[in-house]
Amino acid sequence: MGKQGLFIAVASAVVLLSAPGGAREPRAAPPGCAKTIPLTAKLVEDAAESGLQGVESRDDLLIGTLSYLREPREAAEAASGTVVFIKGAKGWRAVLPQHEENEVGVYLASKGRRLVVVTQRQIGDPGQSFTVVGTSDDFATSTCATLPFPRALNQPTWNGEYLSPHDLDLDSRGRGVLIGSASLERQEEPPRTLWFSYATRDGGRTWGAPRSLTGQQDAPSGTLVPAHRVEAPALVADLRAFVAGRAAPSDARR
Repeated sequence: MGKQGLFIAVASAVVLLSAPGGAREPRAAPPGCAKTIPLTAKLVEDAAESGLQGVESRDDLLIGTLSYLREPREAAEAASGTVVFIKGAKGWRAVLPQHEENEVGVYLASKGRRLVVVTQRQIGDPGQSFTVVGTSDDFATSTCATLPFPRALNQPTWNGEYLSPHDLDLDSRGRGVLIGSASLERQEEPPRTLWFSYATRDGGRTWGAPRSLTGQQDAPSGTLVPAHRVEAPALVADLRAFVAGRAAPSDARR
């Protein structure tokens, strides 16, 4: 059996052999997903406060975080969470995968431009869903889906339980699997870990409801690899020089 056939067979097994995990149906992502936001020197410096990092194998990508407490307050209310800076033929752009959500996983195509960013709300109590944002053209177009966490979490009462992404992959036909786990520490129960999977057949545009797994496993091998974050001082300097060069004389005097 070829690699592609193996991917389809294993992905089908993940969906068909696992029992439903008290599944919530995926819902449409909130508006404004993968939104391009105004790129200014202030935005870059705000993101740099938490540290701008590059991605290994990409010389045109930086990832940072915009604090929801940053000033002015209006700016934080308009854009907070993970921000992706992308350099193209016309210079740099800033993209917010999902407002008020932080990146919990980044995956890149081993060949080509495909990029998938997984985010989760991390203000106050942990968010109860993933947002999965994908692009193959540097966010000229993108897909965006909200994946609610299983109903099996936080039962019978709220206990701050949430999924962490373990693996994600997509094959060349758009079939893929995201696998996540949740560590449970409940009163009068021994600690345990629950495992769940989500499946897509259209390149991440839509995903099925979460399915319970019997234990840890990786997503079937496809076209993506986990991104490795690296320090990228030269790229950060290039971004800063770009926004400084765009500033109007009146802005530079402030």
